[in-house]
Amino acid sequence: MNDALVYGVVPFKPAPGLPGFLRYLVMTCAIVATADSNDITREFGENLARVFGTQSPFNNRSALPGLWHRLANWCNEAHAAGLPIRKVTLPPPGTGKHLGITNAIAFPSWRDLRRLRQLLDRRAEHRSIDGPADAARLLCPIVENDVSFSPAIRRASAEYQQLYLKKASLLGLHRFWMALTGLLKEHRSPPSERGLVPRLELTFGATLDDAELRCVVTDRKGNSEQLGVLEGFPDQVLAQAPEWAIAKSGNHASEALVLAIERGCIPFVEARFGVWQTALLQPPDPVRCLLLLSKQNRDVARHWGVDAEPVGENWLLTAPIPARDCRSLYQYMGLGIGTPGPTSAAIALVGGHRSGSGYLGRESLLPHIGILGPGVLTVRPAEDDGSRCELNRETASLFSMVAPTPLKGAYKFRLDEDIIPATEPLAIERSVTFFPDALEHARLGDIDETTWYSHEEAGVHSASRSPLLTDVIDEHRVIDSERSARFQDLMEAIYAGGRTGWSEQDLVLTMRAVLGEDGPSVWDVLRGLMECGWLRTTSNLRWRARRWWLTPPSLVVVRNASGVAGLLLVGSASANIRRRFQETARAAGCTVTERPGPSEYTASMQLATGRGLREMARELGWSVDERRICVPAAAPHCWSQEHVDESRHKRVAKWNWKAGGFRNPDIPQTGLVSLERFRRERGDRDDLYVVVGADPNRYVTTSRASAISEAHRRARIAMFSWDGSRLFRNSADGHLVEPLAKLAMLSACRSPGPAWLDGRWTYVYETTSDCVTLIRTVFGHGFVQQTSTLEPTASRLSAESIGWLRNRNLFRAENLTLPTAGQR
Repeated sequence: MNDALVYGVVPFKPAPGLPGFLRYLVMTCAIVATADSNDITREFGENLARVFGTQSPFNNRSALPGLWHRLANWCNEAHAAGLPIRKVTLPPPGTGKHLGITNAIAFPSWRDLRRLRQLLDRRAEHRSIDGPADAARLLCPIVENDVSFSPAIRRASAEYQQLYLKKASLLGLHRFWMALTGLLKEHRSPPSERGLVPRLELTFGATLDDAELRCVVTDRKGNSEQLGVLEGFPDQVLAQAPEWAIAKSGNHASEALVLAIERGCIPFVEARFGVWQTALLQPPDPVRCLLLLSKQNRDVARHWGVDAEPVGENWLLTAPIPARDCRSLYQYMGLGIGTPGPTSAAIALVGGHRSGSGYLGRESLLPHIGILGPGVLTVRPAEDDGSRCELNRETASLFSMVAPTPLKGAYKFRLDEDIIPATEPLAIERSVTFFPDALEHARLGDIDETTWYSHEEAGVHSASRSPLLTDVIDEHRVIDSERSARFQDLMEAIYAGGRTGWSEQDLVLTMRAVLGEDGPSVWDVLRGLMECGWLRTTSNLRWRARRWWLTPPSLVVVRNASGVAGLLLVGSASANIRRRFQETARAAGCTVTERPGPSEYTASMQLATGRGLREMARELGWSVDERRICVPAAAPHCWSQEHVDESRHKRVAKWNWKAGGFRNPDIPQTGLVSLERFRRERGDRDDLYVVVGADPNRYVTTSRASAISEAHRRARIAMFSWDGSRLFRNSADGHLVEPLAKLAMLSACRSPGPAWLDGRWTYVYETTSDCVTLIRTVFGHGFVQQTSTLEPTASRLSAESIGWLRNRNLFRAENLTLPTAGQR
């Protein structure tokens, strides 16, 4: 350091093209700016010696002015050469022969810091400044008009106030706020409590009465704290919320929420689509609201002309109240107006689907980018070979991302606010990593069996023989279209966010957002993913809620008529898992065949054939399914006994045989068999389905698929049609019970799911005549009607055709054979 100050040289050889002494100049500015920390002396040489821990002060600083000029010349030459270096204009020298330029550049000076500290000591309101906006309102007018401050900090104060008046969002990056932040930390004692606040959150599913309520604790910025969550049906949550909230956040913070629950009138505003949260003070801007009312306050909803539906024994939920009535609503409840909350990050990612430490980079899954203030937002890949990405302005503060190919790697989002001419613009940059495919989970979350349980749609027993598998030529091709691309994106999003399971509401909202509105029912798509083994569904033991879980990948061994074996991949197989399956098969000398489902909205199954299957299974390390083929007994003996009673439920829908689905519960009964759906107002039980007629016994179940199948069996109305290779649904609702659905999937090695047939969306199983015979054995011959005009022998392949297929190495599964021993 002494050599740099006295002779202008550094004790090492700098990199080619660099001046090599910038660190020494920065060090001198730091010593000048922090001189106020030494109560004994503010002399530069002694403070520098104290930093280095030496006794002799640095008295000779004659080389400093020359170093500053050399640095300015180097920067200007580099700028003229086109390098990303700014031009430098040195300020007029301040006080001091050799330290003049250093004193003029160092910001803030120690004298300014001492004066600012005196201002903070003088008034309590100054010490309570809580953000850049408060500083602009309270301090800037004082600093700008006080001649005891240096010209540098007075100019900075005036510039800072101008930026505030022009609504700049990056005030926190300005040098005036930077100088003030450290002083505020000195005066601010650590708070005794963290300012935690409880709130209620409502989440909606497909309909208004599919509402989930939970109570969470947040900090002052609205971030949820990891202090647990109280959730359940509304009556339970609202009964326990006061005591729970007080225990988590204290009496004072919970007072407003407890009072609202006691009054029986709780207002909510929309936080995001399908999610509403309590707002116990009137929002600064008019927004839509809804009310959770006790039944004693039923008449409150009539003041604004909205309906109120029961969501429990003691509570009602209103329809959304328009924003124009927001002020009158809060005035009626006697609630004051709230102040705007603290600003969020200058560059905020809205939506999107996280995977690992980044986001999925597929176009339909990309997040939106939100900004505050009048800045200009740009994006660029961190690496030169990154995919191109553009930003489209949706609103004044929200941008959407458009990318022709999936994004991969890090991308830099830069926000520039060049508001005041001839001043340095404020800028901030944020790096976000994108992955084209979901990262493979090292381990899936465990299912808490004390909270979640699985339905058994039908009891099964081991079959006496293995069913015959598909005996048709594989002429299916993988469909490549915009809709299939969106479905592949959906599966990546489901896998990325499903390590610990999906709530049904979040999953359905995600499916609708990704797939759009022009496709089949999301419930049919979801059922297809369950029946092919991608997802597993569970129900809550305490209240009406379902959760969907990923299933780990596994292998099933199949064999064709010639004894050639194949490995079928089942489970939650994301793109990376499927790619690993293919690469391992290729390395083992095997061939992988894609077996698509009946439409773009079904998952493709992957089948590997070849001589290296054993080596391939050993290398993958996945479990090999050892299940025996099981089929249900003939109905009604296949139905499991459920101890349920609909007497304390409300009838909400009745099966319409003409429409083939649940409709208005007040429609007149047609036919001898009726199917009705019941719901419990408290929301603490699953829906019940009751089948009556054509049998002396009433069938009551919580399984939708079982109830619809039993109703068709009793009514002797065909639920499915069979055309020789496909089993497609006649009604608008209903599916095979899970054991038969999985058997149909394995028999064809294809996923079932929705398909467009005869101008409508229906549900299709590709299966074999042997599997159809088993279905008719369970539900009766009339359960499946024959639509094919071909004779049974006409669909069989000739010996010549079989030989031609073998010559082309096309795989046909003829019967199912499971491995001799489980392999990991």
